[in-house]
Amino acid sequence: MTIEQALLDALEAFVTALSFTPAPQLVGVVEPTETTELPAVVIAIEQNERLGNGLGERSALVTDGALAWKADINLANPVLPSDPSFVLLSPDRTRLTLPHGGLVRSDATTGALTASDIQVTVGGAPRTLVATAPAAGQFTADPLDGTLVFGQALPPTGIVSVNYFLGQWERRVVRSRGVLRLVVLASNASTVRDLSNTVVNALGEGGSFPLPGLSQFAIAEIGSVGVADPPLAASRRTVRFRFEFEQEINVPESSGGLIRRIPIDAIVQ
Repeated sequence: MTIEQALLDALEAFVTALSFTPAPQLVGVVEPTETTELPAVVIAIEQNERLGNGLGERSALVTDGALAWKADINLANPVLPSDPSFVLLSPDRTRLTLPHGGLVRSDATTGALTASDIQVTVGGAPRTLVATAPAAGQFTADPLDGTLVFGQALPPTGIVSVNYFLGQWERRVVRSRGVLRLVVLASNASTVRDLSNTVVNALGEGGSFPLPGLSQFAIAEIGSVGVADPPLAASRRTVRFRFEFEQEINVPESSGGLIRRIPIDAIVQ
């Protein structure tokens, strides 16, 4: 998800949770096309600038925690998305290599995994984690290599979904700034005025930032209540905000490639 979409989704959730009278029928990036979708609050990014290296896009290797991750593997084509030549499933279809190795427990400690540390479903049906010799409906997990061994061959089609935790990943900080446009539409002018005032008070009150990651959020323009463009017979009001937004992105090392730990015995003479 891009930083811009993350901001739009967060603002949509924030506005949806506000108390309106009457309640909007539509909140988000979709413009209303029918009167049954009114009142509506439409959010869009009108101007946007990514802040480059030196201000954003910095990455750091994190090795002191546990990153929750989910992998969905298509059994009809079980390959690594970033390298289609790498097949994740053994010829007998019982050994599955996850896109990442170096799995840890949910509390970031290492060792044998438990059911709270890894969950597996095959075609929506859960499989049971065991310590040794899996039977039908069971599997074992090697956290170091990120491999799963199943008690029976996996089917030729379907999705294997695996939830697990990684002990090493990259953390990047991305920053963006621009102008956010918020439009309130309703069947009458008084409703537009009241709803837009509610949103403005919630988003721009007292210089506080309503969402995590916002380091700047200020009203740039509050328009008058006017007539919406045809064919929608409605009133509308546009409010613009200047924003600066920062998003922390956690991804497995090497953009999702296989993470391997190779033990090395070093002898110094």
